Amino acid sequence: MQQLWMGGRWQSARDGGTTTVVNPADLTELAEIQVAGVGDMERAIGMARSTFDDGVWRNQPPEKRAAVLRGAADHIEARIPELARLLTSELGCPIWFSEKAHVPNPVRHLRYYADLIENTPLEEARTDGVNRSLVVDEPVGVVGAITPWNGPLSSPTIKVAPALAAGCSVVVKPATLTPMTIMALGEAFAEAGLPEGVLSILPADREAGNLLIRHPEVDKIGFTGSTEVGKMIARTAADRVGRVTLELGGKSAAIVLRGADVDAMVTALLPMAFSVNGQLCISQSRVLVPRDMEDDVRDALAAAIAALKVGDPLDPATFIGPLVSQQQRDTVLGYLDVARAEGADVAVGGGAAPAAGPGWYVEPTLLAGVTNAMRVAQEEIFGPVMSLITYDDVEDAVKIANDSPYGLSGSVWGSDPEVALGVARQVRTGMVSINGAPQSWGTPFGGFKQSGIGREMGPEGLQSYLEKKSIALPAGTVVA
Repeated sequence: MQQLWMGGRWQSARDGGTTTVVNPADLTELAEIQVAGVGDMERAIGMARSTFDDGVWRNQPPEKRAAVLRGAADHIEARIPELARLLTSELGCPIWFSEKAHVPNPVRHLRYYADLIENTPLEEARTDGVNRSLVVDEPVGVVGAITPWNGPLSSPTIKVAPALAAGCSVVVKPATLTPMTIMALGEAFAEAGLPEGVLSILPADREAGNLLIRHPEVDKIGFTGSTEVGKMIARTAADRVGRVTLELGGKSAAIVLRGADVDAMVTALLPMAFSVNGQLCISQSRVLVPRDMEDDVRDALAAAIAALKVGDPLDPATFIGPLVSQQQRDTVLGYLDVARAEGADVAVGGGAAPAAGPGWYVEPTLLAGVTNAMRVAQEEIFGPVMSLITYDDVEDAVKIANDSPYGLSGSVWGSDPEVALGVARQVRTGMVSINGAPQSWGTPFGGFKQSGIGREMGPEGLQSYLEKKSIALPAGTVVA
Protein backbone atom coordinates (compact mmCIF):
# COMPACT_ATOMS: atom_id res chain seq x y z
CA MET A 1 0.00 0.00 0.00
CA GLN A 2 1.35 3.42 -0.96
CA GLN A 3 1.96 5.65 2.06
CA LEU A 4 2.20 9.42 2.30
CA TRP A 5 5.42 11.25 1.44
CA MET A 6 5.68 13.19 4.67
CA GLY A 7 8.53 15.66 4.98
CA GLY A 8 10.98 13.62 2.94
CA ARG A 9 10.15 10.00 3.80
CA TRP A 10 7.34 7.48 3.62
CA GLN A 11 4.95 7.61 6.56
CA SER A 12 1.56 6.10 7.28
CA ALA A 13 -1.52 8.28 7.41
CA ARG A 14 -2.77 8.76 10.94
CA ASP A 15 -6.30 9.95 10.37
CA GLY A 16 -7.01 9.57 6.66
CA GLY A 17 -8.49 6.73 4.67
CA THR A 18 -7.56 4.77 1.57
CA THR A 19 -8.57 4.71 -2.06
CA THR A 20 -7.96 2.38 -4.97
CA VAL A 21 -6.18 3.59 -8.11
CA VAL A 22 -7.69 1.97 -11.21
CA ASN A 23 -6.11 1.57 -14.63
CA PRO A 24 -8.63 3.37 -16.90
CA ALA A 25 -7.72 1.19 -19.88
CA ASP A 26 -8.51 -2.25 -18.50
CA LEU A 27 -10.13 -1.33 -15.14
CA THR A 28 -7.67 -3.41 -13.13
CA GLU A 29 -6.58 -2.20 -9.71
CA LEU A 30 -3.13 -0.64 -9.76
CA ALA A 31 -2.68 0.10 -6.07
CA GLU A 32 -4.30 0.88 -2.77
CA ILE A 33 -3.08 4.24 -1.55
CA GLN A 34 -3.36 6.09 1.74
CA VAL A 35 -5.20 9.40 1.71
CA ALA A 36 -4.24 12.14 4.15
CA GLY A 37 -6.75 13.44 6.65
CA VAL A 38 -6.82 16.79 8.44
CA GLY A 39 -4.31 15.73 11.08
CA ASP A 40 -1.87 14.49 8.46
CA MET A 41 -2.15 17.76 6.54
CA GLU A 42 -1.63 19.71 9.76
CA ARG A 43 1.58 17.74 10.39
CA ALA A 44 2.89 18.42 6.88
CA ILE A 45 2.13 22.13 7.12
CA GLY A 46 3.83 22.23 10.51
CA MET A 47 6.97 20.65 9.05
CA ALA A 48 6.99 23.11 6.19
CA ARG A 49 6.51 26.06 8.52
CA SER A 50 9.22 24.89 10.87
CA THR A 51 11.78 24.28 8.14
CA PHE A 52 11.05 27.62 6.53
CA ASP A 53 11.26 29.59 9.77
CA ASP A 54 14.45 27.75 10.79
CA GLY A 55 16.03 28.57 7.44
CA VAL A 56 17.40 25.08 6.79
CA TRP A 57 16.56 25.46 3.12
CA ARG A 58 15.85 29.13 2.39
CA ASN A 59 19.19 30.17 3.90
CA GLN A 60 21.10 27.84 1.60
CA PRO A 61 22.95 29.77 -1.13
CA PRO A 62 21.35 29.65 -4.58
CA GLU A 63 24.08 27.40 -5.95
CA LYS A 64 23.36 24.83 -3.22
CA ARG A 65 19.65 24.87 -3.97
CA ALA A 66 20.45 24.57 -7.68
CA ALA A 67 22.63 21.52 -7.05
CA VAL A 68 19.75 19.77 -5.26
CA LEU A 69 17.35 20.55 -8.12
CA ARG A 70 19.84 19.15 -10.63
CA GLY A 71 20.29 16.03 -8.53
CA ALA A 72 16.54 15.50 -8.47
CA ALA A 73 16.43 15.97 -12.25
CA ASP A 74 19.10 13.31 -12.70
CA HIS A 75 17.13 10.89 -10.54
CA ILE A 76 13.92 11.40 -12.52
CA GLU A 77 15.75 11.19 -15.84
CA ALA A 78 17.20 7.80 -14.94
CA ARG A 79 13.67 6.50 -14.37
CA ILE A 80 11.95 7.89 -17.51
CA PRO A 81 10.98 4.53 -19.07
CA GLU A 82 9.62 3.18 -15.78
CA LEU A 83 7.77 6.38 -14.85
CA ALA A 84 6.30 6.81 -18.32
CA ARG A 85 4.68 3.38 -18.10
CA LEU A 86 3.41 4.05 -14.59
CA LEU A 87 1.98 7.42 -15.60
CA THR A 88 0.25 5.93 -18.64
CA SER A 89 -1.17 3.14 -16.47
CA GLU A 90 -2.73 5.52 -13.95
CA LEU A 91 -3.84 8.29 -16.36
CA GLY A 92 -4.53 6.47 -19.62
CA CYS A 93 -2.68 8.91 -21.87
CA PRO A 94 -0.79 7.24 -24.73
CA ILE A 95 2.70 6.08 -23.92
CA TRP A 96 4.19 8.25 -26.66
CA PHE A 97 3.03 11.38 -24.85
CA SER A 98 4.28 10.15 -21.48
CA GLU A 99 7.69 9.42 -23.00
CA LYS A 100 7.84 12.65 -25.01
CA ALA A 101 6.42 15.18 -22.56
CA HIS A 102 4.86 14.03 -19.30
CA VAL A 103 8.08 12.70 -17.76
CA PRO A 104 10.92 14.47 -19.65
CA ASN A 105 9.41 17.93 -19.18
CA PRO A 106 9.68 17.80 -15.35
CA VAL A 107 13.39 17.00 -15.76
CA ARG A 108 13.71 20.07 -17.93
CA HIS A 109 11.79 22.24 -15.44
CA LEU A 110 14.09 21.21 -12.60
CA ARG A 111 17.23 22.02 -14.57
CA TYR A 112 15.77 25.26 -15.90
CA TYR A 113 15.06 26.60 -12.42
CA ALA A 114 18.42 25.37 -11.14
CA ASP A 115 20.11 27.48 -13.82
CA LEU A 116 17.76 30.41 -13.27
CA ILE A 117 18.23 30.69 -9.51
CA GLU A 118 21.99 30.63 -9.97
CA ASN A 119 21.90 33.43 -12.53
CA THR A 120 19.12 35.68 -11.20
CA PRO A 121 20.27 38.62 -9.03
CA LEU A 122 18.25 38.53 -5.82
CA GLU A 123 19.41 41.95 -4.60
CA GLU A 124 19.54 45.31 -6.36
CA ALA A 125 20.74 48.67 -5.05
CA ARG A 126 18.62 51.61 -6.25
CA THR A 127 19.07 55.33 -5.80
CA ASP A 128 17.16 58.49 -6.66
CA GLY A 129 20.39 60.50 -6.56
CA VAL A 130 20.07 61.27 -2.86
CA ASN A 131 18.62 58.23 -1.09
CA ARG A 132 19.62 54.61 -1.52
CA SER A 133 17.63 51.42 -1.04
CA LEU A 134 18.40 47.74 -1.33
CA VAL A 135 15.61 45.79 -3.06
CA VAL A 136 15.73 42.13 -2.03
CA ASP A 137 13.89 39.10 -3.42
CA GLU A 138 12.96 36.69 -0.62
CA PRO A 139 11.02 33.40 -0.76
CA VAL A 140 7.28 33.85 -0.27
CA GLY A 141 7.19 31.23 2.52
CA VAL A 142 5.21 28.01 2.84
CA VAL A 143 3.58 26.97 -0.43
CA GLY A 144 0.57 24.73 -0.90
CA ALA A 145 0.65 23.18 -4.39
CA ILE A 146 -2.67 21.68 -5.49
CA THR A 147 -2.39 19.79 -8.74
CA PRO A 148 -4.75 17.98 -11.15
CA TRP A 149 -5.00 14.42 -12.35
CA ASN A 150 -4.18 15.18 -16.00
CA GLY A 151 -0.54 16.14 -15.32
CA PRO A 152 0.50 13.73 -12.55
CA LEU A 153 4.20 14.67 -12.60
CA SER A 154 4.52 17.72 -14.83
CA SER A 155 1.96 19.95 -13.11
CA PRO A 156 3.42 19.49 -9.60
CA THR A 157 6.96 20.05 -10.89
CA ILE A 158 5.97 23.35 -12.53
CA LYS A 159 5.20 24.54 -8.99
CA VAL A 160 7.72 22.64 -6.88
CA ALA A 161 10.78 23.49 -8.99
CA PRO A 162 10.51 27.30 -8.82
CA ALA A 163 9.21 27.26 -5.24
CA LEU A 164 12.16 25.21 -4.00
CA ALA A 165 14.58 27.20 -6.15
CA ALA A 166 13.29 30.35 -4.43
CA GLY A 167 13.82 28.79 -0.99
CA CYS A 168 10.23 27.98 -0.07
CA SER A 169 8.97 24.91 1.77
CA VAL A 170 6.21 23.05 -0.07
CA VAL A 171 3.22 20.80 0.62
CA VAL A 172 1.85 19.15 -2.53
CA LYS A 173 -1.72 17.83 -2.69
CA PRO A 174 -1.99 15.75 -5.88
CA ALA A 175 -5.25 14.37 -7.21
CA THR A 176 -6.28 11.02 -5.75
CA LEU A 177 -7.13 9.68 -9.23
CA THR A 178 -3.45 9.75 -10.30
CA PRO A 179 -1.32 9.85 -7.12
CA MET A 180 1.46 7.41 -7.95
CA THR A 181 3.96 8.93 -10.40
CA ILE A 182 4.28 12.16 -8.39
CA MET A 183 5.84 10.25 -5.49
CA ALA A 184 8.97 9.82 -7.60
CA LEU A 185 9.51 13.57 -7.22
CA GLY A 186 9.70 13.21 -3.45
CA GLU A 187 12.12 10.31 -3.74
CA ALA A 188 14.23 12.27 -6.20
CA PHE A 189 14.60 15.23 -3.85
CA ALA A 190 15.41 12.98 -0.91
CA GLU A 191 18.15 11.33 -2.96
CA ALA A 192 19.43 14.76 -3.98
CA GLY A 193 19.81 15.94 -0.38
CA LEU A 194 16.78 18.17 0.24
CA PRO A 195 16.49 18.65 4.03
CA GLU A 196 13.71 16.70 5.72
CA GLY A 197 10.46 18.55 6.27
CA VAL A 198 10.86 20.89 3.28
CA LEU A 199 8.72 18.85 0.86
CA SER A 200 5.64 16.73 1.54
CA ILE A 201 3.37 15.04 -1.01
CA LEU A 202 -0.04 14.09 0.33
CA PRO A 203 -2.98 12.80 -1.68
CA ALA A 204 -5.73 14.08 0.57
CA ASP A 205 -9.44 14.04 1.20
CA ARG A 206 -11.50 17.17 0.61
CA GLU A 207 -11.43 18.33 4.22
CA ALA A 208 -7.64 18.06 4.37
CA GLY A 209 -7.33 19.86 1.03
CA ASN A 210 -9.51 22.68 2.28
CA LEU A 211 -7.29 22.98 5.36
CA LEU A 212 -4.26 23.52 3.10
CA ILE A 213 -6.11 26.32 1.30
CA ARG A 214 -7.29 28.17 4.40
CA HIS A 215 -4.41 27.47 6.80
CA PRO A 216 -2.88 30.71 8.17
CA GLU A 217 0.63 29.22 8.05
CA VAL A 218 0.42 28.65 4.27
CA ASP A 219 1.64 31.80 2.57
CA LYS A 220 0.78 30.92 -1.01
CA ILE A 221 -1.38 28.50 -2.97
CA GLY A 222 -0.37 27.40 -6.44
CA PHE A 223 -3.35 25.68 -8.06
CA THR A 224 -4.05 24.03 -11.39
CA GLY A 225 -7.56 22.79 -12.01
CA SER A 226 -11.10 23.83 -12.80
CA THR A 227 -12.21 27.43 -12.84
CA GLU A 228 -14.93 26.77 -10.27
CA VAL A 229 -12.46 25.38 -7.74
CA GLY A 230 -10.08 28.22 -8.58
CA LYS A 231 -12.78 30.74 -7.69
CA MET A 232 -13.29 29.02 -4.34
CA ILE A 233 -9.55 29.10 -3.63
CA ALA A 234 -9.36 32.79 -4.52
CA ARG A 235 -12.27 33.59 -2.18
CA THR A 236 -10.79 31.56 0.65
CA ALA A 237 -7.30 33.01 0.24
CA ALA A 238 -8.71 36.53 0.09
CA ASP A 239 -9.97 36.25 3.67
CA ARG A 240 -6.34 36.16 4.86
CA VAL A 241 -4.79 37.95 1.85
CA GLY A 242 -3.03 34.73 0.87
CA ARG A 243 -1.07 34.78 -2.35
CA VAL A 244 -2.37 32.67 -5.24
CA THR A 245 -1.36 31.54 -8.69
CA LEU A 246 -4.29 29.98 -10.50
CA GLU A 247 -4.01 28.06 -13.78
CA LEU A 248 -7.58 27.22 -14.69
CA GLY A 249 -9.76 26.14 -17.60
CA GLY A 250 -9.61 26.87 -21.29
CA LYS A 251 -11.65 26.75 -24.46
CA SER A 252 -9.00 27.58 -27.00
CA ALA A 253 -9.71 28.58 -30.58
CA ALA A 254 -7.74 27.54 -33.65
CA ILE A 255 -8.33 30.25 -36.27
CA VAL A 256 -7.87 28.93 -39.81
CA LEU A 257 -7.29 31.82 -42.21
CA ARG A 258 -8.29 31.77 -45.85
CA GLY A 259 -5.47 30.26 -47.91
CA ALA A 260 -4.10 28.11 -45.06
CA ASP A 261 -2.63 24.73 -45.99
CA VAL A 262 -5.48 22.53 -44.77
CA ASP A 263 -3.59 19.24 -44.85
CA ALA A 264 -0.63 20.67 -42.91
CA MET A 265 -3.00 22.30 -40.45
CA VAL A 266 -4.89 19.08 -39.78
CA THR A 267 -1.69 17.10 -39.21
CA ALA A 268 -0.33 19.63 -36.73
CA LEU A 269 -3.63 20.43 -35.02
CA LEU A 270 -4.65 16.91 -33.98
CA PRO A 271 -1.95 16.54 -31.29
CA MET A 272 -2.77 20.04 -30.05
CA ALA A 273 -6.41 19.03 -29.66
CA PHE A 274 -6.24 15.40 -28.58
CA SER A 275 -3.08 14.97 -26.47
CA VAL A 276 -3.91 13.29 -23.14
CA ASN A 277 -7.09 12.16 -24.92
CA GLY A 278 -8.33 15.75 -25.06
CA GLN A 279 -7.98 16.16 -21.30
CA LEU A 280 -5.78 19.26 -21.47
CA CYS A 281 -6.73 22.81 -20.54
CA ILE A 282 -4.79 24.09 -23.59
CA SER A 283 -6.61 21.79 -26.01
CA GLN A 284 -7.50 23.49 -29.30
CA SER A 285 -11.15 22.50 -29.07
CA ARG A 286 -12.78 25.20 -31.25
CA VAL A 287 -11.76 25.29 -34.92
CA LEU A 288 -12.79 28.52 -36.63
CA VAL A 289 -12.93 28.42 -40.44
CA PRO A 290 -14.12 30.76 -43.24
CA ARG A 291 -17.54 29.75 -44.48
CA ASP A 292 -16.23 28.92 -47.94
CA MET A 293 -13.63 26.54 -46.42
CA GLU A 294 -16.03 24.72 -44.11
CA ASP A 295 -16.57 21.64 -46.30
CA ASP A 296 -12.88 21.16 -47.07
CA VAL A 297 -11.80 21.51 -43.44
CA ARG A 298 -14.62 19.33 -42.13
CA ASP A 299 -13.84 16.56 -44.58
CA ALA A 300 -10.09 16.70 -43.91
CA LEU A 301 -10.52 16.72 -40.14
CA ALA A 302 -13.14 13.98 -40.18
CA ALA A 303 -10.97 11.70 -42.30
CA ALA A 304 -7.92 12.27 -40.11
CA ILE A 305 -9.85 11.77 -36.88
CA ALA A 306 -11.50 8.60 -38.16
CA ALA A 307 -8.03 7.17 -38.88
CA LEU A 308 -6.75 7.69 -35.32
CA LYS A 309 -6.08 4.48 -33.43
CA VAL A 310 -8.12 4.24 -30.22
CA GLY A 311 -7.08 1.57 -27.74
CA ASP A 312 -4.41 0.36 -25.32
CA PRO A 313 -2.41 3.43 -24.27
CA LEU A 314 0.71 1.28 -23.79
CA ASP A 315 0.65 0.43 -27.50
CA PRO A 316 2.98 2.92 -29.27
CA ALA A 317 0.56 3.05 -32.22
CA THR A 318 -2.35 4.28 -30.07
CA PHE A 319 -3.25 7.95 -30.44
CA ILE A 320 -6.32 8.05 -28.18
CA GLY A 321 -6.50 6.15 -24.91
CA PRO A 322 -9.25 6.01 -22.28
CA LEU A 323 -10.49 8.92 -20.23
CA VAL A 324 -9.30 8.97 -16.64
CA SER A 325 -12.51 7.78 -14.98
CA GLN A 326 -16.05 6.64 -15.59
CA GLN A 327 -17.27 10.01 -14.32
CA GLN A 328 -15.15 11.85 -16.87
CA ARG A 329 -16.33 9.58 -19.68
CA ASP A 330 -19.95 10.12 -18.67
CA THR A 331 -19.41 13.89 -18.57
CA VAL A 332 -18.01 13.89 -22.11
CA LEU A 333 -20.79 11.66 -23.42
CA GLY A 334 -23.28 14.00 -21.76
CA TYR A 335 -21.82 16.94 -23.67
CA LEU A 336 -22.22 15.01 -26.92
CA ASP A 337 -25.90 14.56 -26.12
CA VAL A 338 -26.12 18.30 -25.42
CA ALA A 339 -24.44 19.05 -28.76
CA ARG A 340 -27.00 16.99 -30.65
CA ALA A 341 -29.85 18.61 -28.75
CA GLU A 342 -28.49 22.06 -29.61
CA GLY A 343 -28.39 21.21 -33.31
CA ALA A 344 -24.75 20.29 -33.92
CA ASP A 345 -23.93 17.59 -36.45
CA VAL A 346 -21.59 14.72 -35.59
CA ALA A 347 -19.15 14.53 -38.49
CA VAL A 348 -17.23 11.63 -36.97
CA GLY A 349 -17.25 9.80 -33.64
CA GLY A 350 -19.88 10.86 -31.17
CA GLY A 351 -20.08 8.04 -28.66
CA ALA A 352 -18.34 5.56 -26.43
CA ALA A 353 -15.77 3.20 -27.98
CA PRO A 354 -16.38 -0.23 -26.42
CA ALA A 355 -14.40 -1.97 -29.16
CA ALA A 356 -11.25 -0.25 -27.88
CA GLY A 357 -11.34 -2.22 -24.66
CA PRO A 358 -13.16 -2.52 -21.33
CA GLY A 359 -11.99 0.90 -20.13
CA TRP A 360 -13.49 4.38 -20.24
CA TYR A 361 -13.08 5.07 -23.95
CA VAL A 362 -14.76 7.79 -26.01
CA GLU A 363 -14.48 8.05 -29.78
CA PRO A 364 -12.52 11.09 -30.99
CA THR A 365 -15.27 13.36 -32.23
CA LEU A 366 -15.71 16.26 -34.64
CA LEU A 367 -18.85 18.35 -34.23
CA ALA A 368 -19.89 20.44 -37.24
CA GLY A 369 -22.57 23.08 -37.54
CA VAL A 370 -21.61 24.48 -34.15
CA THR A 371 -22.30 28.09 -33.22
CA ASN A 372 -20.28 29.85 -30.58
CA ALA A 373 -23.38 30.28 -28.43
CA MET A 374 -23.73 26.53 -27.90
CA ARG A 375 -22.64 25.02 -24.59
CA VAL A 376 -20.15 22.79 -26.38
CA ALA A 377 -18.44 25.94 -27.65
CA GLN A 378 -18.52 27.81 -24.34
CA GLU A 379 -17.86 25.11 -21.74
CA GLU A 380 -14.77 23.00 -21.21
CA ILE A 381 -15.59 19.42 -22.23
CA PHE A 382 -12.19 17.92 -21.34
CA GLY A 383 -12.33 15.06 -23.77
CA PRO A 384 -11.49 14.20 -27.40
CA VAL A 385 -14.06 16.55 -28.94
CA MET A 386 -13.50 19.33 -31.49
CA SER A 387 -16.12 21.83 -32.63
CA LEU A 388 -16.09 23.37 -36.11
CA ILE A 389 -17.38 26.96 -36.21
CA THR A 390 -17.64 29.17 -39.31
CA TYR A 391 -16.88 32.89 -39.56
CA ASP A 392 -17.43 35.65 -42.13
CA ASP A 393 -14.17 37.60 -42.05
CA VAL A 394 -11.05 37.94 -39.89
CA GLU A 395 -12.68 40.52 -37.64
CA ASP A 396 -15.53 38.07 -37.05
CA ALA A 397 -13.04 35.26 -36.34
CA VAL A 398 -11.26 37.30 -33.68
CA LYS A 399 -14.60 38.26 -32.15
CA ILE A 400 -15.66 34.60 -31.94
CA ALA A 401 -12.30 33.53 -30.53
CA ASN A 402 -12.56 36.18 -27.81
CA ASP A 403 -16.23 35.43 -27.09
CA SER A 404 -15.38 33.02 -24.28
CA PRO A 405 -15.05 33.25 -20.49
CA TYR A 406 -11.61 31.69 -20.98
CA GLY A 407 -8.35 32.89 -22.47
CA LEU A 408 -5.63 30.29 -22.01
CA SER A 409 -4.32 29.19 -25.39
CA GLY A 410 -5.03 29.36 -29.11
CA SER A 411 -3.56 29.13 -32.57
CA VAL A 412 -3.66 30.89 -35.94
CA TRP A 413 -3.09 29.06 -39.24
CA GLY A 414 -2.28 30.87 -42.46
CA SER A 415 -0.06 31.03 -45.54
CA ASP A 416 1.50 34.35 -44.47
CA PRO A 417 3.06 34.18 -40.98
CA GLU A 418 3.12 37.97 -40.69
CA VAL A 419 -0.63 38.18 -41.32
CA ALA A 420 -1.16 35.33 -38.84
CA LEU A 421 0.93 37.22 -36.28
CA GLY A 422 -1.31 40.24 -36.69
CA VAL A 423 -4.35 38.09 -35.95
CA ALA A 424 -2.62 36.43 -32.99
CA ARG A 425 -1.98 39.85 -31.42
CA GLN A 426 -5.75 40.44 -31.33
CA VAL A 427 -6.68 37.22 -29.51
CA ARG A 428 -7.18 37.73 -25.77
CA THR A 429 -5.38 34.67 -24.52
CA GLY A 430 -2.20 33.83 -22.64
CA MET A 431 -0.54 31.79 -25.40
CA VAL A 432 -0.94 31.63 -29.15
CA SER A 433 0.83 29.40 -31.68
CA ILE A 434 1.24 30.33 -35.34
CA ASN A 435 0.96 27.34 -37.68
CA GLY A 436 1.54 24.93 -34.80
CA ALA A 437 4.94 26.30 -33.80
CA PRO A 438 5.90 25.16 -30.27
CA GLN A 439 6.46 27.73 -27.55
CA SER A 440 10.05 28.56 -26.64
CA TRP A 441 11.16 26.98 -23.38
CA GLY A 442 11.17 29.59 -20.65
CA THR A 443 8.08 31.49 -21.81
CA PRO A 444 5.29 32.13 -19.29
CA PHE A 445 2.26 29.84 -19.05
CA GLY A 446 -1.11 31.12 -17.91
CA GLY A 447 -4.27 32.78 -19.05
CA PHE A 448 -6.49 35.81 -19.36
CA LYS A 449 -10.00 36.14 -17.91
CA GLN A 450 -11.32 33.03 -16.13
CA SER A 451 -8.32 30.97 -17.25
CA GLY A 452 -6.41 32.11 -14.21
CA ILE A 453 -4.29 34.59 -12.29
CA GLY A 454 -0.53 34.91 -12.62
CA ARG A 455 1.95 32.93 -14.67
CA GLU A 456 3.94 29.72 -14.31
CA MET A 457 7.12 28.63 -16.07
CA GLY A 458 9.87 30.96 -17.24
CA PRO A 459 11.31 33.73 -15.04
CA GLU A 460 7.73 34.70 -14.22
CA GLY A 461 7.29 31.33 -12.54
CA LEU A 462 10.23 32.00 -10.23
CA GLN A 463 9.08 35.54 -9.44
CA SER A 464 5.69 34.23 -8.33
CA TYR A 465 7.41 32.51 -5.38
CA LEU A 466 9.40 35.57 -4.33
CA GLU A 467 8.46 38.64 -2.29
CA LYS A 468 10.04 42.08 -2.70
CA LYS A 469 11.59 43.83 0.29
CA SER A 470 12.99 47.37 0.19
CA ILE A 471 15.66 48.28 2.77
CA ALA A 472 16.53 51.98 3.12
CA LEU A 473 20.30 52.38 3.45
CA PRO A 474 22.03 55.07 5.53
CA ALA A 475 24.70 57.08 3.75
CA GLY A 476 28.00 55.21 3.49
CA THR A 477 26.48 51.71 3.78
CA VAL A 478 28.44 49.24 1.71
CA VAL A 479 26.40 46.61 -0.09
CA ALA A 480 28.25 43.44 -1.04
